[in-house]
Amino acid sequence: MKQTLEEGRAQSQAIFEGTVTKISPNTATQFRGLEVRLTVKRAWKGVERGEVAVLTASTGAVCGYPFSEGATYLVYAYRAKADPLRVSLCSLTKPIDQAKDDLKHLGKPTSTSSNGRCAASPGANEGAALELIALLIAGFALVSRRSWL
Repeated sequence: MKQTLEEGRAQSQAIFEGTVTKISPNTATQFRGLEVRLTVKRAWKGVERGEVAVLTASTGAVCGYPFSEGATYLVYAYRAKADPLRVSLCSLTKPIDQAKDDLKHLGKPTSTSSNGRCAASPGANEGAALELIALLIAGFALVSRRSWL
């Protein structure tokens, strides 16, 4: 039975728009089925940016969602405790061109991507530079403290 938009939003641990980059058999968990990798374009809940993997059953006969490589979806994913994210036919997941009402209901995303990167986050080099500066400051503080002892 399909959920209402309110139920889908409340019961999903992750809601995002993503483009499928790879579909492969899932051999990493007991769940089996398929592992679907998606590049996150916009997110409303539970994920930020970059690539996300979701699991789904291998066929619709056992509630697997029929993802296609290269297609873009509005994904409503769930998990139990620390399990991987999962998607089923009963979730509100759908092709993005069929998600007009959902997008209106969800409102403004919490993060958006620009060429696979969150527009508001530092780039890889900027993030590494910030980490290096923090490390240098911590090292300087440690050396300064030792000289006082």
